[in-house]
Amino acid sequence: MARWMAKAWAAAGIVLALVLCGVTKPVHLDDPGFLRLAEGAARDPWRPHDVEINWLGTTQRAFDVLANPPGLGYWLAPVRHAPEWALHLWMLPWLALALYGTARAAQAFGVPAARAILVLGTSPVFVLSAQSLMPDLPLLACALAGLAGFLTSERRAGAWALLAGASALFKYSGLCLVPLLLLAGAQRGRLRESLWVVTAPALLFLHDLHAYGQVHALTMTGFQASTLAADRMFEKLVAALASFGGACLLPVLPWRRAALPFAAAGGLLGLAAGWQTGESVPQLAATAVAAAAGGLALGVFALRSAQDRFLAVWFALGAAFLLALLFVATRYWLPFVPAAVLAALRGGPSRARVVAAVAVAAALSFALARDDERLARGYRDAAREVSGRFPPGVFAGHWGWQYYLERAGWRPLESGEPVSGRLAIAFAPWPQSGDTAACSVREYGKELDGGWPIRVYSAEGAASFHSNLIAGREPIASFAPWTLSTAPRDRIAVWRCDAP
Repeated sequence: MARWMAKAWAAAGIVLALVLCGVTKPVHLDDPGFLRLAEGAARDPWRPHDVEINWLGTTQRAFDVLANPPGLGYWLAPVRHAPEWALHLWMLPWLALALYGTARAAQAFGVPAARAILVLGTSPVFVLSAQSLMPDLPLLACALAGLAGFLTSERRAGAWALLAGASALFKYSGLCLVPLLLLAGAQRGRLRESLWVVTAPALLFLHDLHAYGQVHALTMTGFQASTLAADRMFEKLVAALASFGGACLLPVLPWRRAALPFAAAGGLLGLAAGWQTGESVPQLAATAVAAAAGGLALGVFALRSAQDRFLAVWFALGAAFLLALLFVATRYWLPFVPAAVLAALRGGPSRARVVAAVAVAAALSFALARDDERLARGYRDAAREVSGRFPPGVFAGHWGWQYYLERAGWRPLESGEPVSGRLAIAFAPWPQSGDTAACSVREYGKELDGGWPIRVYSAEGAASFHSNLIAGREPIASFAPWTLSTAPRDRIAVWRCDAP
């Protein structure tokens, strides 16, 4: 037992060290939305979604545009004005709970805890999620610890089911834990205890009805359902497959001859998607390789026993949920990746195979995390430079660019608004459109450096870790979660506009 614990603690230490490499990472991507939700929670704890934000081009209630429940807003509220390093340290309790849940899940499915912690914890999807200020890590922590506790505890099973259901307080993908826990309860003759999983979602829905007059999850369901057309569904399917194989369960661990037909099928799907969207040969190659890796990783699932089938159901629920969303991001896989990791380890890979898989995953995670931090620093530094050179004006573009400019007194552009004064634009983070006819003089221009060759975001490479769509006049479909490129990451421009 002591040796087992020592190995698990050592594995957790490796994961912690990898995550802490990003402790000074600037506010990035959707982080500002959750810090804004934290502001709403501080102003009105009962109605945190009543705070206003411009995140889709128009200033409106967060209730109408932020597609997540308020859990992380409450968590971040006490530290919402803290420096970046303090914000990231504030998220570490969720990392601890996620690693604890991983060890318990390994116990439940008969695999070594240290191996499960290392394979899951060094994967790019885990590391980049743990380095963010988004709710993916709290979601995983509640879901995994709650589910694993329910599966391994003879007593307090209801409390563990309650914790699993609490994952829905952070992201609505936590609702997938409801049928999963009910299935576990039915298999183990503890259906009554498993019913506690509905408590947190039910209370959340009742709260929404009282606070807003409607259920936020249902409002967001209508919002997300706008992309159920067949062509978009196919693109999301391939993007989900490619992100799974390229950044969740890398093909080193699941590699075996019997899985090669799955890899071939995935590669063909990638070729079809890339061809359909007009990708260049290098882009097409990246898409096909990532999708083939995803297909290969799917080969880890077996249906020989009740535990195998349970893991397959867990994963399938996640895949179905992803395809119903507005877009696919690699981090959306996080609460469902443990099913694939456990299935792969149940196959009994050799120690050498596990070591190789962890080494490759850790190296890739470090490289991708470093690039993601460079991207975040690029927007933060550009925003500071612009605000230092010019008096406050209006800006277009979201992510950290929005966060740091708003802190300096700049105002987000409203869609269709005539611009007078100065307009600062970052082109990659989905800039809102306005009436820029009077913007005739460019006073400042800059490219975000492109020195680091491995990229989590590249319009040139049609690859993105964070979405299957890349901003442009017409959004560009992307499939691979990362690529190789030395092109500039983005362009920054400041225009002088003379509209009356």
